Amino acid sequence: MSSIDTIGENRRMQQIYSALVNYGAESAVDNTVLGAPRRRIQRWVYHLPEPIPELSPAARTRILLEDLGPTYVKMGQIVSSQVNVLPDDWAVQMDLLQNEVPTFPFEMARELVEAELGAPLEQLYAEFSETPLAAASLAQVHRARLHDGREVAVKIQRPNIDRQVHSDLGVTRTMGRALEARSTWAREVGLRGMLDEFSTNLVEELDYYAEAYNMSRLAANMAELPGVHIADLHRDLSSKRVLTQEFVSGVKISNVAAMDAAGLDRAVIGENALRAAIKMLLVDGFFHADPHPGNLIVSLDTGVVTFLDCGMVGELSVAQRVNMIVLLWTVVQGDMTAMGQQLRSLSQPFRPVDDAAFIRAFERKMARYGKGSGADFKDILNAGMDLLRDNGLRLDPSLTLAMKALTQASSWFVPLAPPDRTFTAAAVEIVLEQAQAPSTEVMVKQMLRKEATKVAGQAAHAAPEYLKSLVSWNNQLKKGKLTVSVDTSSLDKQMNEARSIVSMMMIALLVAGGIIGSAIAASALQGSGSKIEQYATLAFFGSLALGAVLVVIYTIRLFRGGSGVRP
Repeated sequence: MSSIDTIGENRRMQQIYSALVNYGAESAVDNTVLGAPRRRIQRWVYHLPEPIPELSPAARTRILLEDLGPTYVKMGQIVSSQVNVLPDDWAVQMDLLQNEVPTFPFEMARELVEAELGAPLEQLYAEFSETPLAAASLAQVHRARLHDGREVAVKIQRPNIDRQVHSDLGVTRTMGRALEARSTWAREVGLRGMLDEFSTNLVEELDYYAEAYNMSRLAANMAELPGVHIADLHRDLSSKRVLTQEFVSGVKISNVAAMDAAGLDRAVIGENALRAAIKMLLVDGFFHADPHPGNLIVSLDTGVVTFLDCGMVGELSVAQRVNMIVLLWTVVQGDMTAMGQQLRSLSQPFRPVDDAAFIRAFERKMARYGKGSGADFKDILNAGMDLLRDNGLRLDPSLTLAMKALTQASSWFVPLAPPDRTFTAAAVEIVLEQAQAPSTEVMVKQMLRKEATKVAGQAAHAAPEYLKSLVSWNNQLKKGKLTVSVDTSSLDKQMNEARSIVSMMMIALLVAGGIIGSAIAASALQGSGSKIEQYATLAFFGSLALGAVLVVIYTIRLFRGGSGVRP
């Protein structure tokens, strides 16, 4: 880290510390008898027409995050996407962070666009609205029109945000290390790992070239799906800090009333959006990692769902995708024991773990979420996560984004789906449906070539059989059971052959050593007439004879098809 970065981080640490102290002091005063007189004095000093209301802790926290700046607003937005774990008043206040972020002046936007794209604004766009269409924690969006008449949305990064974010992230990592050293809770939840993952994704969001790549890749993966869309990108008007894309009009996917008023089929919209989310997550393994309602816009004319803001993405390996599918399947079946075992396999211990005690606790406390309970997936998952933490376990950090994306998808799918359509059942059905698509077979072949170059031909040849096995789950699902058989007979045979080869090599080395050693000794003592010469000569011929006997034995066993002599 350079001295400039260190100075900036130290200054930022002082600002954050001052803000925390100020808000803490205000909260402490407002919770005493001095709170009401203080607000009356403020009203008199600042000539305010209305009484100053007493702010709730949730409102104070939201204002604090806004004052701390974009990095902390982004943290609050991520928390707001997990509304199922927040009280109602906190959920409302955190949601305001997604809608009420301050804008920056148009002249600053103009200056940045012209510097990035290398031409005057009027030359780049036929029209450009000075009033921002929307503002986010890291950027704001302006509506514009190209010279060919097409409407576009221009995403412009906040000025100097790069340096501020890096300073903030340095501060948060320092705080994370300090908290883990002093707080059991911080160690149990893996605070440092969470902050590291957040930092990595936030830095990537600052590079719009990366977002452009994400948009292109996600659009290609979703091309064959009905009712979903990724906004078209205008690469010639995009750079590291400016992104020009197709203008998309509509409402958030959570605005059920607007969709009903427009005569749209909400169930179809929910299925289409979930199909895209599940395909990205569990089939392709490259997924939109922040599918909160503000990033899913529904056209009131066509019902098409457009995924916006592709800056944050995640990737899952084949093994991780399979484990996630199995986890969903255990929830569908209401098998809490199997779910506990699956979560255990996806987790890491942060203290000594009694696995038997964990499973017993899981079975006892999760029994109410069994088959037919009607509980939401996000509630079941959160209860399971609590049990993991209570028993010294935490989710593998590489799966955090995937779990967040799943719970976000659940939050907007449930209000759109019919009452008898559960999120987990729909997700598993979509995985099976997508496994039968021809494009999935091609994807699996490409994936196997990438991950196993040396055996690409064999892997690609086996890919269709892999897919057939996956599709065959349908029949077992209908029967209400899933059977997995593992044939180790060929493995046992190979292990026996391996032992035989090793044994033969060891004996051969010993015999060869005896022959060579005795031959050297006999040669060196030749003509001495001593007893040692006689013994050396005897050892030489003895070793030679033993070697001949072993050759005969192994030759006979070879022709008989035996597995060799065991040690």
